Amino acid sequence: MNRQLKDSLAMAFAVTGGIATLFTIFGVSVSTLLPLPGVHWFLRIGIYAGIVASAYGILVLIIRAVIGRKYQDSIAFRVGKNTVTVRTGDIFQTPGWRVIPVDTTVSTVVDDKVISKKSLHGKLVLEHGDAEGIRQAVKQEAERRGIREENGSCRFPLGAVIPYEHEGKDGGRENYLMVAMIALDENLEAHTTMAQYEQTLMGMWREISRVYARNDIVLPLIGSGITRFDDDQGDPPSLLRCMLCTLNTSRIYLNARVTVVIYDDGKTKLPLYEYKELFRLAR
Repeated sequence: MNRQLKDSLAMAFAVTGGIATLFTIFGVSVSTLLPLPGVHWFLRIGIYAGIVASAYGILVLIIRAVIGRKYQDSIAFRVGKNTVTVRTGDIFQTPGWRVIPVDTTVSTVVDDKVISKKSLHGKLVLEHGDAEGIRQAVKQEAERRGIREENGSCRFPLGAVIPYEHEGKDGGRENYLMVAMIALDENLEAHTTMAQYEQTLMGMWREISRVYARNDIVLPLIGSGITRFDDDQGDPPSLLRCMLCTLNTSRIYLNARVTVVIYDDGKTKLPLYEYKELFRLAR
């Protein structure tokens, strides 16, 4: 039984109990509202029980529908000391410093072989940034970390964050935090396991804490793109759970709004209310 149904049953029971208490106080009962004269007492009991059960069932359905509609597209949790909002949308249209997963060499070759044009990495290079600016940001961060260039590229450790600032189409400044989430193998495929994914996220949260400068942070559902999980655990609900849990266990407090944006592609539907079992809802 999922959390939404459990809470709907509990709320409906509480409402029903409250109504029954009021009926008792005012001396009202179902039998006084619906006397059913001439009907055998045993049959009357069955009718009254059926009426109460039907009313309770309808109330459960109404409450469940209300909960489903309210938390269909957005929900906010208290994760440690952080308030995290999870909602559907487009990360590039969401204000804040945007976290973009990239490979460990931060490739700017977007040809659907190394980097997909449809990935956030590809869209950053082609539509929301520029390849030369990204290369300069990578070079500066590599120098700061003491990472030497090998075979024409710098390889960052998993979880490392490379800040990148770019002038937006409206003339304003847009800030991105490119996080090294995947290491491409010899076949240019991104493989990982859930254990490695968790460790990478832990490093990412520490890196974000180091550079965010109290700016709002916007993240995608990291790992939901082309990353291949060798242990078959990379489904969207598990990824979101892991993102929230690693923030919680990292004990990092970000003095800013944190938003996880789920791209609304009509396919990825997450039961957001079910995460209430892990974290309490923010008010």
